Amino acid sequence: MIKQLRLLHIHPLFWVMAGTAVFTGFFYEIMLLFLIILLHELGHAAAALHYQWRVKQIALLPFGGMMETEEHGNRPVREEVMVTIAGPLVHLPLIALSFLMLDTSFWNHADHSLFLHYNITIFCFNLLPVWPLDGGKLLFCLLSARLPFYKAQKRMWFISCTVLITAVVGLCLYLPFHVQAWLIVLFFIVLHYTEWKQHPYSFFRFLMDKTANPLQPAPCLKKSISWHNRPVDAAKWIGRHGTTSFFIIENGQTLPESYILETITEKRLGMKPLKELLSHHGKD
Repeated sequence: MIKQLRLLHIHPLFWVMAGTAVFTGFFYEIMLLFLIILLHELGHAAAALHYQWRVKQIALLPFGGMMETEEHGNRPVREEVMVTIAGPLVHLPLIALSFLMLDTSFWNHADHSLFLHYNITIFCFNLLPVWPLDGGKLLFCLLSARLPFYKAQKRMWFISCTVLITAVVGLCLYLPFHVQAWLIVLFFIVLHYTEWKQHPYSFFRFLMDKTANPLQPAPCLKKSISWHNRPVDAAKWIGRHGTTSFFIIENGQTLPESYILETITEKRLGMKPLKELLSHHGKD
C-alpha cells in the first residue's frame, strides 16, 4: 500500500474542486467520493505491481482517477484483464463493509446510502465501453486478443467514440441543462481527441516493446503482402501475441516478423517500399 501511495499524483484542479466543496457545503461528499476513487485506482496499482508492471503514477483527476503505466500492449491478455478488473472488484468489499458498519456510532443509514450510491455508480460507469474507462480497456483486451494490434486500436476507438456520441445525443434530448454531465462528456471528448492524436505513437511504442520483448512460445500466422508495401503497412498485421510471417507475392520470399520490426524500430526504414529494401539487401 505504501508503494502505491508513493505513486500518487493529485491534479491541481482537484484542490480547486475541494476548495469549492468547502464553500458550498459538500466537502464530506466530495472527500468520500474521491476516497472511493482512490481505493479503486489503488486496486489497479496493486494488481499491476503484483505482475511487475512499470507503473508511472496514480493520478487523481477532477473527474476521477487514472493509473499510468509503461506497458504498451505486450503483456499477456490475462494480466491485462486482471489489472483492469482489480479496480471495479474493490467496490464489492467496500459495499460489504458498509453493510457491516451500519448502525455503528460513526456510520449511519445516510452515510450507508450515499456510500452505496457512489460505489454502484462508479462501478457501473467504469464498465462502459469507453476509453480509458475499465470497460474500454476490457474491450481492447478482447479485440487485441483476436485482431492485430493496429486494427484492435482503431476498432476500440471507433466503438468508444460511438458510445460517446450516443451519450451526447442522450444528454441533448434528456438532460440538456445538466452542467456536471456536460463537463464529464467534454472531458472525455478531449481525452478521445488526445487518444486519436497519440495512436501513431502508441502503435510505435507497441512495436518497440515487441521488438525488445517478443512473447514465446507463440503460434505463427502468415500474411500475403506486396513488395510495394512498406514495413509500416506490414506491421499493421502484427498482433500482440504470436508472430506473423509475411509472404511476398511477387517473388515468393517470406519475411519474418522480426525483420519488419527491426526495419521500423532499429533501422528506421519503415517508410521505404519492401522492394527497395530487399533489392539493397540482395546487393549487400
